[in-house]
Amino acid sequence: VREVRGLVARGVKEVTLLGQIVNLYGRHEFPAVDSKSPFVQLLQAVHAIDGLERLRFTSPHPIGFRDDLLRALAELPKLAEHVHLPVQSGSDRILKAMHRPYTAGKYRSLVQRIREARKEIAITTDVIVGFPGEEEDDYRRTRDLVEEIQFDNAFVFRYSTRQETPAASMPQIDERVKEERNQDLLEVVDASAQRINARLVGRHLEVLCEGPSRTNKSRLMGRTRTNKIVVFAGEPQRAGEIFDIHIEEATGFSLYGTPVMPPSSVFA
Repeated sequence: VREVRGLVARGVKEVTLLGQIVNLYGRHEFPAVDSKSPFVQLLQAVHAIDGLERLRFTSPHPIGFRDDLLRALAELPKLAEHVHLPVQSGSDRILKAMHRPYTAGKYRSLVQRIREARKEIAITTDVIVGFPGEEEDDYRRTRDLVEEIQFDNAFVFRYSTRQETPAASMPQIDERVKEERNQDLLEVVDASAQRINARLVGRHLEVLCEGPSRTNKSRLMGRTRTNKIVVFAGEPQRAGEIFDIHIEEATGFSLYGTPVMPPSSVFA
């Protein structure tokens, strides 16, 4: 909290609490207070810092995403409308082999509860295809889950062997099959992202300008509260400012638009 106060005093408007299974922060070191986990207590303390505009966290684990965190999503307005929630597989059999302590059904239920807690929230995920022992039915279950949930985006990875892990000694999937499943799932994810982004055309979205676009230095880029990249024309000195952009075009990866004033209260 002290570190964030110092950053905000230097002009920082957005911070991200980063950790492996970040939502289980402090569970062995600090007690729960009023049924709030140490992580939710941390979120509240950071949220209370004057001058902070946006707060993010990544990556949470589904098993630790409990009622207190859902309430925080609903009640803390500085919390950005984006959750990156790794699923890894839609097959319960493969999830068990991965030692992931949840089922596809529980993951679906959690996504529904997150969306009920915060309207228009963006959900992204990680998926692994080709895990040892993944049969066609297992992959189909993963594909069906990704199609059903309609993620805003997803990182899709082909399983690669890591020495001295239990999975390394299991029967491996042919690389050609991994690649086919990887490309097939990417098509599903891309179609979902394009549909979601297309619905944003014509809206005014709040954007935090990060500076010149990485792909076109003559233009600027920023991120919406839902962590979508927006590319637009403007002066470099606008980096660090928060303002609205009128969205005029969308792809599965980026939004394009024009700065407008004054800023609205519409989030995306």
